Amino acid sequence: SVLGDVCLKYQWLCHSYCLMTNHYHLLIETPLGNLSKGMRYLNGVYTQKFNKSHKRIGHVLQGRYKSILVEKDSYLLELSRYIVLNPVRARMVEKADEWHWSSYLATSGRAPVPSWLTVDWLLSSFGSIKSEALINYEQFVDAGLIKKSPLLDLKHQIYLGSD
Repeated sequence: SVLGDVCLKYQWLCHSYCLMTNHYHLLIETPLGNLSKGMRYLNGVYTQKFNKSHKRIGHVLQGRYKSILVEKDSYLLELSRYIVLNPVRARMVEKADEWHWSSYLATSGRAPVPSWLTVDWLLSSFGSIKSEALINYEQFVDAGLIKKSPLLDLKHQIYLGSD
């Protein structure tokens, strides 16, 4: 996958992702501070591959990417849940496990975890025993349907965290 290639090439830690029909959501850490370079590569290569396979030209995705600085301890879990519930909120599926283009299936233990997807930190937040952590993660995601969007707490359009 293009996302996997980018995560490995730029040493990103991808905690969650969701590919929608005309946009995507990523929750990544960039230890090397190379977000801009990696996003340019990701969007460029993806667009080229998509256009080639669909015999078309031009833009594929909506506009430039948006990035938000996220305080890990306060908002990472909420944002991860928000990301995998995106297709449910958009009424494309009824449950997160019905959408095959997100990190939910791998994080919940229902699909193999790709080498470029980092699930350990996320699951460790739900328990030290893996089987319990998987159940708790699923319950956490399901409970998110009645929660407000964490993006409503966004500060100055760029920061999600405490003051």
